Amino acid sequence: MAAPPYLGTLTRNGGLKLAAFGLALFLWVLVRVGAPGERDLLIPIDIRLDDPSWVVVGNPVPATVLVRFRGPPTEIFRLTGLDGMSLAVPIAEVSDKEMTIPLQAGWVPLDGYRGVQVEDIVPSAIDVQLDRMATRTIPVRVSARGRLPDHLALTRTLSVTPNLVRVSGAARLVEQFDTLDIVPVDLSDVEEQTTVETVVDTAGMGRVTVVPSVVTVRIPAEESIERLISGVRVVAGPVFGRGLIEVLPQSIQIRVRGARSRVSAMEAEFLRAVVPSDAMENLGEVERRRVPIEVEGVPSLVTWVPGADSVVVRRWSEL
Repeated sequence: MAAPPYLGTLTRNGGLKLAAFGLALFLWVLVRVGAPGERDLLIPIDIRLDDPSWVVVGNPVPATVLVRFRGPPTEIFRLTGLDGMSLAVPIAEVSDKEMTIPLQAGWVPLDGYRGVQVEDIVPSAIDVQLDRMATRTIPVRVSARGRLPDHLALTRTLSVTPNLVRVSGAARLVEQFDTLDIVPVDLSDVEEQTTVETVVDTAGMGRVTVVPSVVTVRIPAEESIERLISGVRVVAGPVFGRGLIEVLPQSIQIRVRGARSRVSAMEAEFLRAVVPSDAMENLGEVERRRVPIEVEGVPSLVTWVPGADSVVVRRWSEL
């Protein structure tokens, strides 16, 4: 009995499908085991220094190298410069402050890339600069920006804790610092006496370690007041020549502003307005001259404005 027509069609289609499957399997195997692929990637250098008495100065030259990889195309295709791959250069022993190190293919990590090998590295060597490790204790300098709100004033200068930090790094870097700055604290946001944390500013210092890197700045702020002080004596500085120096007026007022505790403690008897000696040079007999004054005895962190910024001096002839 003859086979149904649809059975012959099915047989022919099945043969075509089987042939197509066989061809696809052949091509897959060919890709997996066929001719190797290649890829060039720029890989950064990672120096692994084992001797703690030495430190790397700056970046190696060059800091990146061109690595040529060879292997199965599917594995080569997976290689990218985004997976954190680096060429780890070990330095077990330092022979000199300047070293030229030949690069080895085995220093490129290829775990997870089956059949991939390093075929070439360009350039084949790098230059590394090193220096002895040094550690010093260095004072920290307070730094601020902005100004306190008008209703506040400082009772003392800003202080930092700790005021000494330990700095470690290349000797040529560490030995050039006498003091270290902090990242400036902003005074404009202060509302009362407070403390603020900030960090030691290491910008431009190279590869150094600072311990501790975080410091505390004390801002001793207090209510600001203004006060008028009368009866401040005016005196003339020493001046060469014959005759007596008379100053008019003999006393003035000054207006002071600062922290309440400082301004309240001020007394006129501890202040004086002084006429500088150089302002009276060549003062003639019976000559009247208007000259500037400088107020002495005003505590630090207190500002002052004199009731008069100048006085009159004259020289009287001796009888």
